[in-house]
Amino acid sequence: MRRIPRISAWMTAFPWHLDADTPVSEARRFMQEHQIHHVPITGIDQELLGVADLATLPLGSHEVVAGFARMVPILNATMRIDEVLQVMAKGHHPLVLITHQQRLAGIFTWTDVCRLFAEHLRKPFAPSGGGDVA
Repeated sequence: MRRIPRISAWMTAFPWHLDADTPVSEARRFMQEHQIHHVPITGIDQELLGVADLATLPLGSHEVVAGFARMVPILNATMRIDEVLQVMAKGHHPLVLITHQQRLAGIFTWTDVCRLFAEHLRKPFAPSGGGDVA
């Protein structure tokens, strides 16, 4: 019998993260340069303080990014993917942070969910190799 995979198999592992005292202007530049919309914010001893969202960071701000970090669910890397999806759906969370031994291990977003679902749909509908005509 097949088992439901753990989130560690589907998350974006070792995501970029920024220190809490990073200036907002630097955070915006970093996120645009790396083409990411969400970045975890860490404090002392890599403590997770939340996530900065590119869409909500103010332009030209001289403040530090920690002031704009919002909390999202922090889940364990051993959780099954269906459990993570349930947490996201129930709380309307666009992303979750994943930890392993209390340290940031990954991030899982709606984009990842869409990619996972697309792969799931392709399997039963894969081309059969025949001469199907459109």
